[in-house]
Amino acid sequence: MSDEQVHAVAPEAPISTPGKPGFLTTPTGKTLAIVAGLGILGIVAGIAVAIVLYVFGGQAAQELEDGVQQSPVADAEATGTADAATPVAEIPNAELFTFRDIFEPLVRVASTPGTGTGSTGETDTITPTDRNTLYLDGVVTEGGVMKAQLRYNGTAYTLAAGDAIPNSPWQVLRVQATSVVMLYGDVQVTLAVGQGITK
Repeated sequence: MSDEQVHAVAPEAPISTPGKPGFLTTPTGKTLAIVAGLGILGIVAGIAVAIVLYVFGGQAAQELEDGVQQSPVADAEATGTADAATPVAEIPNAELFTFRDIFEPLVRVASTPGTGTGSTGETDTITPTDRNTLYLDGVVTEGGVMKAQLRYNGTAYTLAAGDAIPNSPWQVLRVQATSVVMLYGDVQVTLAVGQGITK
């Protein structure tokens, strides 16, 4: 029987070959899938924004353009004040959109007082007419003493420190080169040349 002995052979177990995992199951695949999804989402959102801007932005741009192109004369005619409005001169783009010469001053020198603004020799000073308004017209030196040139209720005064404006609560405390410190009752007020105050 030894020759005839049958050996019981165990059935062979199936050989498992490790299969390749799917690309999306790897960390690199997951990352690339997320990036691709976000890219597609961004493209869709961009298209949606472009459509909204095209539909609504075109209308807003047209309204803005219509408002800019409408002249003050047309506005005045629409409101019934055509004779009070004057057209505004158009400014060329070359003046607006050019580089500025850094050596050219931004502020131009004004004409000196008394030289006149027209051919008639009129000065460009304004005579104050407000009641109870004190103006400092200038500061002068007389006999080595600085004095303030003041105007109050249409009357001009040249006063030194310690002097008072007659029949008013104003008194000069200090006179400086471009300003004066005044006393109104018990309140100190500083006026610069050309400035006025109403009390």
